[in-house]
Amino acid sequence: MLSRGYYRLKPDTPGQLGNKTVPGTHVQFIFDDWFGDDLIACSSFFLITEKLLNKLEGSALKGYNIRNAEIEFSPLFYDLNGNKNVPQFKWLYINGSTEDDFFMDEEGCLVVSSLAYEEMKSKGNIDNCEVAVLINA
Repeated sequence: MLSRGYYRLKPDTPGQLGNKTVPGTHVQFIFDDWFGDDLIACSSFFLITEKLLNKLEGSALKGYNIRNAEIEFSPLFYDLNGNKNVPQFKWLYINGSTEDDFFMDEEGCLVVSSLAYEEMKSKGNIDNCEVAVLINA
């Protein structure tokens, strides 16, 4: 049972997983576009900019660890964006449970505590992320 406020997040998906992706081990993400969000996703893989990650690292948030991500850009990305600069992204590997600030629900969606949500919203750009408030039982 949830004991504090939580939000279900569906971050923008500006690309696709590459064929080098191995669940739990390695993620390769290929950008087709990017609208500036610091948190993005593809399937049940979540990526976070180093900028936002650095701002969160001083907090006591639990339920994730950070792994490297292999990032590439498709021809479509260059057609749409030219040589647009995209920041460095890391793999936000979710390993939390319902007692933590980050966990995944049964549908593979990212669920975060109200504290984690407020930290990400105030310190980064998650404007294109669909957000649903979860009601505590």
